[in-house]
Formats: sequence, C-alpha cells, structure tokens
Amino acid sequence: MIYRQGIIFLLLFFIINNCSYYSFKGSLPPGINSIAVVPIKNNTSQSMLSNNISNSFNELLINENILDISDLSTSDSKLEIVINSLSETPYLYSSEGDSFEKVEEIKLLVEISIKWLDMTNNEVIIEKKISEWSTYNPFGLDMSSDSIDNDLDGLVDSEDSDEYGPAQEGAMRIVSEKLSKRIINELTSTW
Repeated sequence: MIYRQGIIFLLLFFIINNCSYYSFKGSLPPGINSIAVVPIKNNTSQSMLSNNISNSFNELLINENILDISDLSTSDSKLEIVINSLSETPYLYSSEGDSFEKVEEIKLLVEISIKWLDMTNNEVIIEKKISEWSTYNPFGLDMSSDSIDNDLDGLVDSEDSDEYGPAQEGAMRIVSEKLSKRIINELTSTW
C-alpha cells in the first residue's frame, strides 16, 4: 500500500512539474524570437477601431508572452495589420403587426488582413484575411443592459465582463478582442 502511494506521488510530481508550464514559444518558426508590430492601416471611417485592435493585440501579446516586442530595426519579424472593412447590417428583426418589421440587433463585421514577415530570411510566414463579428442594440442602450449576448459566448449583460458601454463602441471593442485572439492563434499555429 505504501509502495503504491509512493508511485502515485512520484507520477503526480512528474506530471505537475512537466505540465505546469506551457508556452506557445515552442511552436513558433525557428529563429523568430521578437516581433515589430507596424502601425495598423485602417481603411474604414472608424478611427477608434485601429486603436482598439492595437491595444487589445499588444496587451494579449505581452500577457501570453509569445514573442518579445521590439522596434523594426532589431526585430526578427514584422506584423502588418490592415483593417479592410467594417460593415453593419440588420441581424435580428421583430414583427409589428402584419406590415412592419423592426430591427432589434445590428451585426458589426470587421475584416482584416495580416501579414507576418521573417525579417532575417525576408520570407512571408503568414498572409491571411480574418473576420470577426459582434451584435448590438441599435437603440442606443448600454451594452450591460440590452439583454443581448453581444459576443456569442453564452453570457448576457451583467454575467459577461466585456459587455459594457455604448452599444456600437462595445461591439467594436468585442470584435477587436476577438480579432486579437485570432491573430495570436495564427501566429502560434504556424507549425
């Protein structure tokens, strides 16, 4: 019995020590240890969108500790992000009587292009288009009280920590966070 407990203890010890630290750095291309993120080119009329994406992406990159952020002259790689489009279309309707439909939710869709370049070998690592979307109430309700699952994560209003503020701004913030996560996923899945 004591022998069996000792083996279980050793197995747990090795599992915890070997699995407790995990980093995506091992899945990056060889020789890529740093990244320079050039200013985002925004082809939409929503200037705050590029700031939202830039802030969200940089924060996520730092928190995930995937690559060192450096300036363009010393970096191993360069990331270019272009915001290609932003569209807002009716997403959910309701009927009022027999003759009128009322838009209850707007779908905000943003499409970006990313290009990740290996500066040492002058090669393109990734070149891809990505899109993400969110919904919001068109009547100006605060996102924290609109009864909509704006980011489609199954949580509504006060249950969801990222559903707050003016509706359209909140939808842009949510889309920016989703795009940032997708970019990180693309950077770490190049193997």
